[in-house]
Amino acid sequence: MLNKNRLNHTPNHTLRNMPTGVSIVIPNWNHEYLLPRSIQSALMGAKQLQQHDIPADVLVIDDHSRDGSLTLLRQLEALYFDDGLRLIALPENVGVVAVRNLALECASYRYILFMDADNELIPENIYMFVRAIQDTEAAMVYGNLIRRGPVAAYVDMFNNESFQNHIFQRNYIDTFSLYDRHQIFDVRGYQSIPMMQSHEDWELILHLAASGRKMVFVPVLMGIYYDLPSSFVNPTRSAEFEFERKSYIDRVFNQLGIRFHQEPNTYHLRYHPDVGYI
Repeated sequence: MLNKNRLNHTPNHTLRNMPTGVSIVIPNWNHEYLLPRSIQSALMGAKQLQQHDIPADVLVIDDHSRDGSLTLLRQLEALYFDDGLRLIALPENVGVVAVRNLALECASYRYILFMDADNELIPENIYMFVRAIQDTEAAMVYGNLIRRGPVAAYVDMFNNESFQNHIFQRNYIDTFSLYDRHQIFDVRGYQSIPMMQSHEDWELILHLAASGRKMVFVPVLMGIYYDLPSSFVNPTRSAEFEFERKSYIDRVFNQLGIRFHQEPNTYHLRYHPDVGYI
């Protein structure tokens, strides 16, 4: 049974021997009809990296789906195994935190690009992010995302800014990003904290910043986020809960409001591999 609360310990020698390459990871839970698009874009992204002599593969972790996802995924793995598609099918539902931590343990390569089943990667741009994370030695690099809805008029862009202090009030950096597993292991990965339920990616970002890690914005389009009905769970929270979560974030990450006077190492880092820091 998976440990649902924390990342299991991985020996340092294992991390040191981890091949330099990229694993594109897609967690899935009941997204059968969205999977072909996300997997196709991921496989195309892996092919683009391989053309630049960067090893890459695609790992899908199915979190005990109850729709037809597993049947579809097994068929796709059989068809595209030689192209680097791998499947882990979990025997029980463990939740997104455990799935992401499992990916950190089981993926093939040092760098992990997390994308959800309702995301689409821009394949030709992934090489820019790999260059950026190698050049800057950041724990995480992220770029622009286009958000599209169920109607043609619903299109906008987000994630188009660097790390700034208002992130302590609201998260604007999506999980759809590229990570250095060495550094994510070092801060113990994703955590299940009741006060941060459904915002575990925000908690990790704040933890990375508080730990002195660099998160770098790359002004390049990474992909498309499809904001579709029932594509994700958006739990309703009371005003009291939101206030308690804000108090938790302040207490853990921004004691005495110090972050607004002593900016973290990652503050306003913008980098383009063809230009340098901007």
